[in-house]
Amino acid sequence: MSKLNALRQYRLICINLRSYQFNPGLLSTLITAVLLYTMVSLGFWQFDRAAFKDALQQKILERKNLTPVNFELLPESVEERRFYPVRFYGEYDAKHNILLDNKVLNGRVGYHLFTPVRLDDNKLLLVNRGFLQQGESRDNLPAIETPSGRILLQGLLDITPPSALVLAKNILQTKNWPVVLQYIDIDEIDKILGGQVYDMVLWLDQDQPGSLEYDLPVLNLNSAKNNGYAFQWFAMSLALSLIYIVVNTKRRTSTGQAV
Repeated sequence: MSKLNALRQYRLICINLRSYQFNPGLLSTLITAVLLYTMVSLGFWQFDRAAFKDALQQKILERKNLTPVNFELLPESVEERRFYPVRFYGEYDAKHNILLDNKVLNGRVGYHLFTPVRLDDNKLLLVNRGFLQQGESRDNLPAIETPSGRILLQGLLDITPPSALVLAKNILQTKNWPVVLQYIDIDEIDKILGGQVYDMVLWLDQDQPGSLEYDLPVLNLNSAKNNGYAFQWFAMSLALSLIYIVVNTKRRTSTGQAV
């Protein structure tokens, strides 16, 4: 305890400013320095996140306006392919429709319909054809009409939909189709369909063969929220600095002692 008390009593500097004396302790200075470093670092991190989101949002908007290309001309990385428009020939696999559960559009409950499309290189691409309203009950699945034959399709590539809210695990079964899934797992579906499933999904454009109600989510990266968090961290840093100065500043008496 004596060492701790000595540490508390130890003073780094003593600065006299007219009738005031700034005389901070070592322990309070160390604690304040650590907290300030943490908060300022978090503030700059939030600024970096905001800049990253702004750049990504701009990049995505630019990609959506690009001329659709075939798969051979796509970038290699998944991130660079995201929201890239593509145009290709393929054939719907109408026997293996997948209903992604728990979707709502304009107050109506339903599904996103994913139908595999077999490409010219024999790979399968999961195509999100849009929103399909739920039947009278969950046991009464909606009827699905699918174009046949080799057709030209166009849409935006994307990563699999996020599965932040999972109400239940997917039930792997291959006897009854269509299957209702809680989330899209490419590896899981690849095993069901026998392999060669493309590592991304496609949001089918409106008015394409087999398209339903278009329900592409609006990607709002909202960098303003990160800027707001950064401002809060910097404001807290300023407040802590002021508290540190006020607490360690005392008024001097006529004898020169701080009180």
